[in-house]
Amino acid sequence: MLAGDSIPVYDVVLKGVGYLKDDTLINQPFDFSYKNFYPLTEQQRLLRALVFPTSVEPRKRFDITEEDRAFVLKYMSQLPGETKFPAYSSDSTYFPAYCKFLMFGDDRDSIPSELRIFNKVGDAYGYLIDNAYIVDFKHGVEFMLSAVIHANTDGIYNDGKYEYKTLGYPFMKNLGQLIYHYELKRKRPRKPDLSEFKFRYDSQPE
Repeated sequence: MLAGDSIPVYDVVLKGVGYLKDDTLINQPFDFSYKNFYPLTEQQRLLRALVFPTSVEPRKRFDITEEDRAFVLKYMSQLPGETKFPAYSSDSTYFPAYCKFLMFGDDRDSIPSELRIFNKVGDAYGYLIDNAYIVDFKHGVEFMLSAVIHANTDGIYNDGKYEYKTLGYPFMKNLGQLIYHYELKRKRPRKPDLSEFKFRYDSQPE
């Protein structure tokens, strides 16, 4: 902030019926007023500026080189098993579809080789967020999809007890699959050129 700027005032945001503090249940709504907040629409606008910089006005583009942009896109889409440093392939915690909520939820199966997902996720206090650009090179399909779900049915925050597995991940997976299968069938006047989104990942030979 610059000298003389006023401190922004935000509305009080109270959620739920209680929260855990120092292992004690406080039977009051949890105050989110000073937590990070980032509108989903703005998240997708940012991803669009990175993936398709010429589709946004110049002042909203990233001030980075094409080399740096390609670097970011590569590592957004690289899978754990394709990473050499650190060697995630030796850690079963990082399964192939790790943090690819849309399309795969928390599935442990391999991702088809024709698919690439350029995304950023978030999970906290029962919220799951995924902001993704999804590409199918084989079928010439591409789409952007962003979603958030609140998976905290009891309204108690900070207790680590959320319905990620029963509500959050299945919702994200099914939503992504629904849009993907729609896009597979949708007729396109012209096939997209996806060549700039093909990268050589760390585990692949020169």
